[in-house]
Amino acid sequence: MTEAEFLRLPESNQCIELVDGEVIVSPSPSFRHQKVLRRLTTKLTNWAERQSRTIEIGQSPSDVRIAPGRIVQPDAFVLLDHAIPRDHVGPLDRVPELCIEIVSSDRVYDRVTKRLLYAAAGVQEYWVVDPVGVVERWSGAGLVEAEELRERLTTPLLPGFELDLVALFA
Repeated sequence: MTEAEFLRLPESNQCIELVDGEVIVSPSPSFRHQKVLRRLTTKLTNWAERQSRTIEIGQSPSDVRIAPGRIVQPDAFVLLDHAIPRDHVGPLDRVPELCIEIVSSDRVYDRVTKRLLYAAAGVQEYWVVDPVGVVERWSGAGLVEAEELRERLTTPLLPGFELDLVALFA
């Protein structure tokens, strides 16, 4: 499917992505997935509102064009030093600095495919959040540096942000 055809699809609250001509439809997230996502985006939003610069926190279902023919819906994402106009329609045309995926039933897609797509797009950091209680934080050029976190998450990308993972997964 072309990007133009994809963008003509009817509006949906389901996760529908376009990757190199292939339409990928994900099943509805679990209640646990949504609960963790809600807690996480609340923490990020609270942090962003305390910053002196413009920071946008987004969550799915929001289309993000990370390259021509690649429109994805990260579970959550962070745009630094960028304000999205109130009248914006269509996919966001800016690659987020941080993309976050809550692990779903298709673990390989979240852990491998999405990381490679985000790396190719220039995403600076990628978090793979497994609701069982662990976060993989990927960083570095090509998102090849990984650390596994179970208690606390901090990152130089978001100065002053600290996430209590035990509370997040409680």
